Amino acid sequence: MGDIRNILFITTDQQRQDSLPCYGQEFMQTPTLDRLARQGVVFDRCSSVSPICQPARASFILGQYPLVTGVTHNFRWIRGDSPTIARAFNQAGWHTAAIGKMHFHPWDNPEGFRLRISAEDKRHYFRRDDYTLYLEKHGYTRDHPATFPGYQEQLGATVSPLPGQLHIDSFIGEMAAQWIEVRAEEPFFCWVSFNSPHDPYDPPAELADLYRDAPIPKPVGSAEELQHKPAYQSKILDFYISNLLYCTDYRNLTESSIRKIREYYLATVTLIDRQIEHILEALEARGLSESTLVVFSSDHGDHLGDHGLPFKETFYESALMVPLIVSGPGVAAGKRCRAQVNWLDLHATFLSMAGIEVPDHVQGRDINDLFAKPETSGQADPYYQIAFSELLGGAMVRTDRYKLVLCDDGDGELYDLEEQPPEINNHFLDPAFRDIKEQLSGRLASHLVGHSRVRSFGGGRHLSDADRDRCFAEIRRQIEAGKLF
Repeated sequence: MGDIRNILFITTDQQRQDSLPCYGQEFMQTPTLDRLARQGVVFDRCSSVSPICQPARASFILGQYPLVTGVTHNFRWIRGDSPTIARAFNQAGWHTAAIGKMHFHPWDNPEGFRLRISAEDKRHYFRRDDYTLYLEKHGYTRDHPATFPGYQEQLGATVSPLPGQLHIDSFIGEMAAQWIEVRAEEPFFCWVSFNSPHDPYDPPAELADLYRDAPIPKPVGSAEELQHKPAYQSKILDFYISNLLYCTDYRNLTESSIRKIREYYLATVTLIDRQIEHILEALEARGLSESTLVVFSSDHGDHLGDHGLPFKETFYESALMVPLIVSGPGVAAGKRCRAQVNWLDLHATFLSMAGIEVPDHVQGRDINDLFAKPETSGQADPYYQIAFSELLGGAMVRTDRYKLVLCDDGDGELYDLEEQPPEINNHFLDPAFRDIKEQLSGRLASHLVGHSRVRSFGGGRHLSDADRDRCFAEIRRQIEAGKLF
């Protein structure tokens, strides 16, 4: 690889892979990410290690699968003294920064990063994070998204009431650019983590109509599928009805509401693209572009109404597959890579590329061989032909053609990814697919048994905190008084 002195890891939250021009969505207006794709390598088969926020992030910073970290769902976190990626970079003399939404626990926990600029979940308006303080400095407050115009009618799709320059993602972009502008000479590992396009889907007013007439694809499948799919999928709908930060019945998804959700979702992707441009301009102004590896990705995707579902927490392609674009010294320009890779692989890859020894507890793999020769490297390597992902109560194995999900209640899913429309027909109990099911079950069993060889650091479930409890009590009071929902 080339002379890499800095690693800039830019992530979004809940961005499905097929939301960018380099993945086929040609009408999208994302010139900055388009340029990165032309200058680097686009990975066509990058899977989330776990299609839900905290498990994916815990796995990345620790370099282990969720069933090893103990973080298999939200409201779980790693042990406080765990050897995170930031601590490894610190020990090697690199400066480390985490800017934006991290979803650590507690929320203001730096997890080893020397600098932490916090802008937590859009719905966590009760947090006194750096973004909240920034808004108050400018005369604004953070409020429950359900109070925004159109939120209830459009199931979480709402125009942000804030000026565009004060949107949470604008704040993150500005803070990242400012930090880069004053960088010292020491090498840095910086993770910039945007909130969008995670719900609520809240573009600023100037972008709200950007995709009103765009040829946005309609959702795949419908809620009728849920009668023939594992029970965990229907429970997703039930959860958001009772969650006081949502209080939204997504069983009411309609063609028009899904359309509006998708318009606003994609508009926030364009907002982020503009912020990434700002960050890269700061790199260029400091003369750091030629020595910085830039990696763009997302923790997991979003159903956006596919299969009748909102958000994530399944292994469907829309929740599982994420963008991965790599650009920088020694990276091939304008190439694509079709190897199966995993978000987890980025932990070992970043350490290796920084010249830091990868510890024995780290799972995943250093994939930097794919950066220089994406079309030929790994063609005969079994590792690049299969991917795994894990959630509470289930695990998945995916090849180029088939996907198997095993649930802890004995149910499961088996899809032929070449069928169109995709992932409608569940072949888990189909005798014609018995051999495929047995073969993939064996691969998944070997993967899970292999976890026993890896040191675990004892993560697990954590309780709610005082700020969240006070917030929920206030929401209940407002509901009872008829002032909310």
